[in-house]
Amino acid sequence: MERPVRSLFVHLFAILALICMTHCATTVPVTPGRIQKQLAAVKHSIQRDRNAMRGLDRQRVGRSGFMYVVDTAGRVVYHPQTVLIGSSFKDHWFINRIVAEGTGCISYRLGNRTHLVFFDSINEEEVLCCSILAEDVAPIPAECRSAETE
Repeated sequence: MERPVRSLFVHLFAILALICMTHCATTVPVTPGRIQKQLAAVKHSIQRDRNAMRGLDRQRVGRSGFMYVVDTAGRVVYHPQTVLIGSSFKDHWFINRIVAEGTGCISYRLGNRTHLVFFDSINEEEVLCCSILAEDVAPIPAECRSAETE
């Protein structure tokens, strides 16, 4: 009787480990390539089914990374902090850069921390963004241009 119980616990642990590997935030710095692959996969999911956007609150990248969507008018289409959905950020310099460029990466300092935003156009009207602390990314890509607040 003891052997089947032990076997069951081993299987449950393996399943939980697999689930966590695919859905839990990691403490290991993530690579820019991994972030870009995750952005591409999420973008593809949203293009196939707009309802996939509702699952972005479960999309974690590293310890601090999260995804959100803005439209070309600077309005938040989706954000894990639901109170921000519908808010206009058209006057915020980093949103203007993201909307103007459509695809890329910017870095900026806020307080004593450097933040990175990787972004890619979903369609002509919306941009998918991944915001993450620079300390969670290794190495920081050279193409991730530093942006000064305007």
